Amino acid sequence: MHINVAVGILIDSNKKILLAQRPNSRSWSGWWEFPGGKLEKNESPKDALCRELREEIGIDVIDYEKWVTRNYSYEEHEIKLYFFKVNKWAGNLTPKENQELLWIDASEVNRTTILPPNIFILNALSLPTHYGITNISETPKEIFLIQLKKQLEQGLKIIQIREKNLSIKEFKKITLEIIAICRPYSAKVIVNSSIELANNVNANGVHLNSIELKKLARKPKKLIVGASCHSEEDIQIAQDKKLDFVVFSPVNKTISHPKIMPLGWTKFSSITNKFGIPIYALGGMKKSDIKKALNAGALGIASQRDIWKN
Repeated sequence: MHINVAVGILIDSNKKILLAQRPNSRSWSGWWEFPGGKLEKNESPKDALCRELREEIGIDVIDYEKWVTRNYSYEEHEIKLYFFKVNKWAGNLTPKENQELLWIDASEVNRTTILPPNIFILNALSLPTHYGITNISETPKEIFLIQLKKQLEQGLKIIQIREKNLSIKEFKKITLEIIAICRPYSAKVIVNSSIELANNVNANGVHLNSIELKKLARKPKKLIVGASCHSEEDIQIAQDKKLDFVVFSPVNKTISHPKIMPLGWTKFSSITNKFGIPIYALGGMKKSDIKKALNAGALGIASQRDIWKN
């Protein structure tokens, strides 16, 4: 049986999220979830969201953002979940179905008590939909820094410094420059490969390749940790080691690896929806692909070239 569901992620001024506990009268009673419900015949996800939140918790949606769409299977059911971020609403929250309501920080949620399809959301809420990767090897540094500032002004919030052609000394120097530029924009800076350097320069995190991922014994504390993945096995390892996100590639053909067969969006989506770890689509990505990535169950896209051209 195929079921379509609209789900509202209410976010208050303190960045806390609203969870609802399923009442005894429903299946999976006692488990926590985001409010929402099934689409009726010929109903759009947006209309279902507004109706369900009015019926379940007594509010009228004013400001919302269509976010990620995820597919989930259990028993004989195939469920498509349309997730919306809801930032503004009218009315007082009222549990109209005798459910418990709870405002909580996403990091404090007991994940053993929340319905499985919502785990991805808890993991993804703190991450943006666009992951920028530096490309100074193809662009003069002075021009790249201008491009970087332009993207930061347009809302870029996370960037990986990946410059394999630089010496360690040069890499550290450019890293410190980029961190200084990003700090006023509250943008996170991720260093490629070196946990030691990430700690040394007070970067926000580190990005590992698939070999480094397999060798990682323990996720470093106080760092955001991402990894490059090229198979389901890689993603499973990253999820088991509790990394914060991965990039999965190549979705499309790329300039750097033209002979590698791309995944394509269908295969990418089928694999991505098996996991709760946030996944960025990588490989020939453009900003215009963000919507495709979200509809495929991913958090967004990672881009090394197109992002700096716009």
